[in-house]
Parts: sequence; structure tokens; C-alpha cells
Amino acid sequence: MNRKNFLKNKKINWIKVVIQILSFALIPGLFEGEFAAVGNIVSCIYKGNISWESVKYSVWMLVATVPATVLVGRFFCGFFCSFGAVQDLLWLGSHRLRALFPGKRNLKKADRIFRFAKYAVLFYFIIFVWSGVTAVKTAGPWQVFGQYVSFGHWPGLKLLLSVGGVLLLLIFIGSLFVQRFFCRYFCPMGAIYSLISQTSFLKIDKPRKECGKCHLCTSKCTMGMDLTKKDRIAGGECISCQKCVSWCPKGNARFRSRYGVLIGVGVTCATIMVSQLLIAGNLAKEKTAENDAGGNFQNGIYTGTGEGYRGKVTVTVKVADGKITELVLDDYADDKSYMERAENRIFQEMISRQNTDVDTVSGATYSSNGLIEAVNKALGNDEGEGKKPEQEESEDKQSFIEAGRFQDLTDGIYTGSADAFRGDVEVQVTVEKQKVTDISILSYCDTEEYFFRAAPAVIEQMKAEQSLNVDAVSGATYSSNGVIHAVANALEIPEDQYAPRPGRNLTAKKKNHGHIVKHEITSQEEYEEKVEKYSK
Repeated sequence: MNRKNFLKNKKINWIKVVIQILSFALIPGLFEGEFAAVGNIVSCIYKGNISWESVKYSVWMLVATVPATVLVGRFFCGFFCSFGAVQDLLWLGSHRLRALFPGKRNLKKADRIFRFAKYAVLFYFIIFVWSGVTAVKTAGPWQVFGQYVSFGHWPGLKLLLSVGGVLLLLIFIGSLFVQRFFCRYFCPMGAIYSLISQTSFLKIDKPRKECGKCHLCTSKCTMGMDLTKKDRIAGGECISCQKCVSWCPKGNARFRSRYGVLIGVGVTCATIMVSQLLIAGNLAKEKTAENDAGGNFQNGIYTGTGEGYRGKVTVTVKVADGKITELVLDDYADDKSYMERAENRIFQEMISRQNTDVDTVSGATYSSNGLIEAVNKALGNDEGEGKKPEQEESEDKQSFIEAGRFQDLTDGIYTGSADAFRGDVEVQVTVEKQKVTDISILSYCDTEEYFFRAAPAVIEQMKAEQSLNVDAVSGATYSSNGVIHAVANALEIPEDQYAPRPGRNLTAKKKNHGHIVKHEITSQEEYEEKVEKYSK
């Protein structure tokens, strides 16, 4: 190699190393966020609830890499991906280890076969995981990696014993012997990038008629591509590492433009910046947006607990004038960087929308789900833990009951229904001597464990007090209110004649679940058996 090409090779390598170090420090989990964004969009399509609101953050996340990959090729993989940078470092530091295994075997056939594995991984996620057919509770190797590269938040060694941790170690071991092992064979995002980069206008020309017999372009190729039979390199498996350009002793492999590297890196860097600005700008807009939502929640202070990635997530929710006024993260076990990223966006969206139906944050899915679950449980939107709102000391319990008394009832048997937590609850109400003497459950859609803790309690209260103004069961608020609303519906009592009770708007819920399972109660004996079962 002549001195000119040697200096050129050294210059490109330094540009790449500097960018990789900066990317590792500033955007270490971006590749993970890209994969999570694709998953969110595909999942929304499967569920049939896709909308701009449900996928906008995922779309903006994908702006970081997809347009640049289509236009200039896989510069993100070659220069910006932190997972790829670690593989490069492992390969660079393992030359002595590889020297212990002299001789090369002909693995070209195996290499060609294994290259299809990344498409199989992508296919598995699309068909089984994102569709909801297979429930995946453990983190993947890239998610485990993302936690370890979050500076200042070391997750300990226990995470390495998880399925994702073991796979990560196997990938690192493979990277010692095969350059860019994961990128070549198993990266699902690599499969996507390989497909969409075929149209890249930034091409490397390498006319074979001017080639010698050194084959350095092939031997130095990071992705192990056979370049001896190519006159042009563009997209596909190529990650734009520039090794073929920088190592060519004749300077035969070259971009059509002398500024090819700067163009590729510049376009990719620009799309990453645009992506981050779009996300940050929308968060700021939602934070300062005027809150026009009506009051749909009971005033008070609530607490709830959800399940994050590494343990429990506890939140406090404050409600005033029927609106969520403050959300406080009390305790969590997840890594701080992931939790803060999820907390900032999710809490802002909930307060802005006055709704807990928000999207998870790409790259922090488990922490997001933990926060959403905790807030839902605190407000009674999700069956489980919660705390009743604190009553004003001046409120008189008896006057509260009196305000919802049954009045002017006509003897007979009536049926009515209303929304509970997951679907409708249907009741039968018996009136004798102008009093409610019996309330029976005919059908329900909620989780049995919570429904049969709520229904008997509120039914006995209503019969004893002859009033609709009774307490909901803590942790089963919507099941309780569903029964109360159903009784009011059966007796044709307008909502303005008893205390306001938040009912479950099931429109979005039904879309998310796809279908609602209805359970019939065929006899009083069956009802009593379930009550006894869940009262233990």
C-alpha cells in the first residue's frame, strides 16, 4: 500500500473511531430504540388501534436512521451504532486469541446460510412476539446491553444470568472470532436496514478490470462480503465501513464523490438530530399545552404499584377538581436513565391528556409499562392495588347516603347493565314493598378475582342503606361502580340523582383487547360459590 492510501486509511479510521466514541456517550441505546419503535408500530397494526397518537413517537424515533439508510446506506451501522462499536473493539483486541487457532477453514457456505438468520429473527418478532402470540417477559441481548452502557447506573452481574444476558455473552464470544458477528448473522434491525438500503444513491465503484490480485477489499471487509466479483457496492450487507476504499492499494475502490464519507456521515447525523428534536419538541409542547380535559376522576390522593423491568414501581397520584394535577414517582428498582426517560414523557402525556392510555417510550418499554400499571392501579383503572381517595373531613357520611336513597320505586323485577372494568355487567334488581330486596349478577366481563370482591360488598351496602351512594371497594373501583351504575340503569335512576361515579369508557379498551369475554351467572349457587372462592 502506498503512503497516500495509508494516510487515507488512517484518516477514515480516526473519523470512525471519534464518531463511535461520541455516539457511545450520547446515544448508546439508539439502536435499541429503533427496534422498539418498529415493534410498537407492528403491534398497533395487529391490535387494530393504530393512529398517529399511538405511533408518532415511534415514527419520530425511526426518522433517526431510516431516511438516511434509504438515501446513503448503512452509515448508522458502520459509524454510529454502539453495539457495533463494541463488536469492533472485541475484534480488534482478540487478534492474539485468533492466532491460537492458525489456519482457515472454508466457511463460505455456512456464512451464506447464517446470513439469513437475521431475517428469521425479524420474522419471529413480527409473527409471534409483536402480534402477542408469544409473551416475552425477558429482555433481549440488546436491551441488556443498553442497561450496561447507561453510565453511572451499573445494574450488577445478576442481569447477565438472564436469557438476554446469556445471549449477549454468546454474541460477544462470537465477535472475538467473527468480525461484526451479530451484525452479520442475527441483528433484526440489520435485516431491515439491508432491505431498505438497496436504493442508496451513495455507491462505491470498484471496476474489476482495474483490480489486481491482492483481494484486500474482500479480506478487510468488516461484513465479510466477497467483493472480488463486484463492480459496484451499494446497500444490502454493506455497512459503509469504508475498509474496501481505504485499503485498496490502487485506489480503485472509491466513491463517485470524493466527499462520500462526509456526505454519508453528515446525512445520518442530521436525521438523528432531527429525530431527537421532533421528540423533544413534542414533549415540550405537551408539557405547556393548556389542560382542557373535563374532570373525570375522584378528588383525592392515590398510590399504586406496577412491575418494572427490575422490580416494583410505586407512584402517587393527586387529583383535584376531577383532574390529575400531579404524578410523583416514589420508588423504583429500574436503572435511573431508563426510568427517567419513561417518567418524563409518560407523566407529561397523562397530565396533558387526562388519560392513562398512553404509549410506552421506545427503548424503555418495561419501565414505561411499570409506570402505566402503577398509575392505573392507583386510580382504579386497573384491577388491583389502590387507595381510596381521602374524604373531606366536613363531609357527612349519612347525608352522602341520603342523597342517593332509592325513592318512589315500583314493585317488580328489573334488569340493567353498565360498563365495568373490561366490559358490561348486567344485573337483576328485585323491588318489594318499594324497597330493593335483591340484586343478582346475570353476567360480567371483569377479572373474577376482583369482580367478586367488589360485587358482593357494594350489593350488600346498597341493600342495607337503600342507596346508590355507597363506597366502592378499594382496588376494584370500576368493577364496584359498574355494579352501581347497572342498578341505577335497571331502576331508571338518572345519574344526577346520585353521587357522580367515574365509569369506564370502554371504546379504547375494546380496541386494545380486540374482544371481550362475557361470563354468565346461571344460578344463585354459582354466584355464591364464586363469592366464597374469592373471599378467602
